[in-house]
Amino acid sequence: MATILLIDDDEMVQNVTRELLTLLGYEVLSAADGKEALERAGQAAASIDLVLMDLSLPDINGLQLLPKLRRTLRPQVKVVLCTGSMCDQNTSVEEQGAALDAVLQKPFELTTLKETVERVLAS
Repeated sequence: MATILLIDDDEMVQNVTRELLTLLGYEVLSAADGKEALERAGQAAASIDLVLMDLSLPDINGLQLLPKLRRTLRPQVKVVLCTGSMCDQNTSVEEQGAALDAVLQKPFELTTLKETVERVLAS
């Protein structure tokens, strides 16, 4: 069973996504901001297989958090960026394209989440 670090500051989105991922058979660690995400990553670095993170966090942008997470976990950790505001961030996301394994547009359905996570973990 793969372990996913879920980073989202919206409590409702975090709860629903955690439930969906658990339903799909994944172990989920949750964080509401960059600081908490780095703490969780440091505590469970060896077991985290994938990071599913929101682009907009209260203390740091997801793209700014990405290199810090890779240093804390490992450079090749799989990362899926979730966002509901692609229009404002297109350039930044494109610049980070090589560092991201996938971008998931919010809101997403269970099938899209399942397919994306499975594809990224298999790559």
